[in-house]
Amino acid sequence: MDLGIFLPSATGGFAMTTAVPTRPPTWELSLDVTKRAEQLGFAFALSMVKHRGFGGEMGFWNEALDSFTLMAGLARETERITLIPSVPVLAIHPALTARQAVTVDQLAEGRFALNIVTGWYRSEYAQWSMWPGDQHYSRRYDYATEYVTILQELWETGRSSFKGEYFTLDDAQCLPLPPRRIPIVCAGRSERGMRFTAELGDYNFVVGSPEQLPEMKQRLDAEAAASGRDVRTLALFMIVAAETEEAARRRYRELLARADTAAIATMRRDMSMDAAGGAAASALEVEKSLFMGQTPLIGSYERIAEQLCALRDENLMAGCMLAFPDYVDDLQAFGERVVPLLGEPAPGATAPSA
Repeated sequence: MDLGIFLPSATGGFAMTTAVPTRPPTWELSLDVTKRAEQLGFAFALSMVKHRGFGGEMGFWNEALDSFTLMAGLARETERITLIPSVPVLAIHPALTARQAVTVDQLAEGRFALNIVTGWYRSEYAQWSMWPGDQHYSRRYDYATEYVTILQELWETGRSSFKGEYFTLDDAQCLPLPPRRIPIVCAGRSERGMRFTAELGDYNFVVGSPEQLPEMKQRLDAEAAASGRDVRTLALFMIVAAETEEAARRRYRELLARADTAAIATMRRDMSMDAAGGAAASALEVEKSLFMGQTPLIGSYERIAEQLCALRDENLMAGCMLAFPDYVDDLQAFGERVVPLLGEPAPGATAPSA
């Protein structure tokens, strides 16, 4: 089972709390985190795409690095780890994305995959007058299907004259061709999202507790079997670890107690999760939003290792992508205290691959 790192490429990383340092998204931070993850044997690093933050006390995600440019730089500073930028399909034409992907794939010498972001943050696109209306929520995978179809046509043949509902191309060209099929990564949770991944993707991120993961994988496997394809499942976790179980629980309570509730309220409003239009979130809603919806694995270093080993031994997941409240101190502790307990080196150059 491969391990991956979810890069802190926007303010605050993925912990909406003032209980840890609010580190700005610098090149130096992303480089340090990626190289450290590579040294630990992590197989891949993924950077999200974000163009508008949620504010609050910590200015959560107000600053962010460009995903493609960041990964292009990291490609020349790393040797084994696979690099996965994210593309906002509503903002960048697929023909341009196809060329960017081929370029970064060359820079990374094949250590490259592409994460498809269908567009869930209304304000991010409305600021550019690019939000197509709230009907996009129900049709976003139809849009993404056309988008990825164009990508794959251009990567396979160098040309596309695709005609669809959202895109019309007239002998669009993209050369040189990549030397291999570029893997597509998605994060579909709904039935439609999983069907999209089963038909066109290679890896699908899922969010849930270890107990929920088998059912999620079964759903994806069924969709993939119907499409005659092999699609792998990746889990996403926030790691909250400490010396003992009680210390880890105490740390989690502190993270929750100092949640940036203003940023969370903005996020919930802009995701249309809050019908009251920005009303204060309930205690349960704050807890669910604390790590941007990611499931926390909470426990001693030994317990975290046990949970990851159990997932590996059950052969449920192709990999796990990890996030940390504080990427500087927590990743170092994970490398020193958890990685040696996993029992096998993470195969740092094997995933994602087509």
